[in-house]
Amino acid sequence: MSDTRQLLGRFDHADRAIESVRALQDKKIPIIDVFSPVANQELYELVAGKGKSPVRYLTFIGALTGLVSGFALAILTSRLWELIVGGKPVYSVMPFVVVGFELMILFGAIATLIGVLLFSGLPYRKFPGKAYRPEFSDDEFGVHVSPPADRVDETRAIFKQAGALDIQDLDTVGAEQ
Repeated sequence: MSDTRQLLGRFDHADRAIESVRALQDKKIPIIDVFSPVANQELYELVAGKGKSPVRYLTFIGALTGLVSGFALAILTSRLWELIVGGKPVYSVMPFVVVGFELMILFGAIATLIGVLLFSGLPYRKFPGKAYRPEFSDDEFGVHVSPPADRVDETRAIFKQAGALDIQDLDTVGAEQ
């Protein structure tokens, strides 16, 4: 038999689900997933954690690469074909700035798009498992946890104290089917 169990607590209000998640985190009981019928920022921050996105670093690197590439393209092209037009110098900074700026925007935007796709987990390939219930899309909240086998009673007590409508042992539900 496994040394961990899977429990699912169902709640009728977001505050109760949030209370249970806080209590579970205080007791260091691993939370697998949280289900909510609507977006709830507080619940999301509790489960996902706070922090700044690393996408901004990719955007900066992409923009810097574009700027350098733009200047390199313009300078190397001018160097390859030294065309003197109207007595103007071959290596003039102002025309190079335009090319550098445009490539900075392009590379920065592409790097941002790639960063968003990488760090947001898209495409989302995790399909609802045995913990998902259709009620979670209507009006209920769910907290799916995986406590160690010796802490199952403590987890049930946390769910009950928070006001869970129902506490299901997913290991026995899967065994019956």
